[in-house]
Amino acid sequence: MMKPILVLAAAALAGCGGSAKLTESQEYFMGRGVAAVAIEKDHLWTDQKLEEYVAMVGLTVAFESDRPETYKGYTFAILNSDGVNAFAGPSGFIFVTKGALRWMQTEDELAGVLAHEIAHVNLRHPEMAAQRAADKEGLSKYASAFTNLLSIGASLAGKQKAAELAKDAGPVFGKTVTGLAQEFSNGYSRDEEFAADKTAVEFVTRPGVGYDPNAFKAFVSRLPKNPSAYGTHPGLEGRVKAIENEIAKRGAKVAPTDPARTKRFLAMKAGLGGN
Repeated sequence: MMKPILVLAAAALAGCGGSAKLTESQEYFMGRGVAAVAIEKDHLWTDQKLEEYVAMVGLTVAFESDRPETYKGYTFAILNSDGVNAFAGPSGFIFVTKGALRWMQTEDELAGVLAHEIAHVNLRHPEMAAQRAADKEGLSKYASAFTNLLSIGASLAGKQKAAELAKDAGPVFGKTVTGLAQEFSNGYSRDEEFAADKTAVEFVTRPGVGYDPNAFKAFVSRLPKNPSAYGTHPGLEGRVKAIENEIAKRGAKVAPTDPARTKRFLAMKAGLGGN
């Protein structure tokens, strides 16, 4: 993993605007780094039709959200893991596990889960976590120093120093994104999870989306009650009640689950095997 991490570190440093605050390009490369760590750990489930289907459902929600575009667009992928989980990284990198897809029963449940992760991106929870991690590990200081070098000029000595700095930053970047990948997989804080649930209900009930939020509530209520399921997302029982209350506020805006969508989902899900 170290070679791609080094390349990503150099790219992230090059995208710095001279401030300790991460730029959009740096957030994007942090997201790519998190993705690289997740893929190295669990690998991707490579079923092109299913990948395209998950992306189609996700983009249906994302395009109607309050943040329809990220730095280089949303990316949806399936991890080859039997664990029941989904998480979002900086700049719209969104993963759902094979185990989570097996646990779902309808396309509306899939839309709700993806809407929850898209909500995290809209609320900038991954980016705020990335900023905290970059500050903690000292990555922000590397970025500022790198930018200062580039601003001096493109001398041979300057280029060599910049290359050395990027190399030194590689392990720091690797440590940062590895920690972030674990944090995202485990889930956010209780307040952030509840906020994402509330926003997810709003997104799926928007006119251009039209999924049933009760399906999302059903998925959360069925989650296995053990620490390894769905990361360490807090208070599943409390979340179900909060989602229920949020749905009640919308009343007539809630569309029923479409049997045609369910049929489509089950056909796609069949390729996963298992239950």
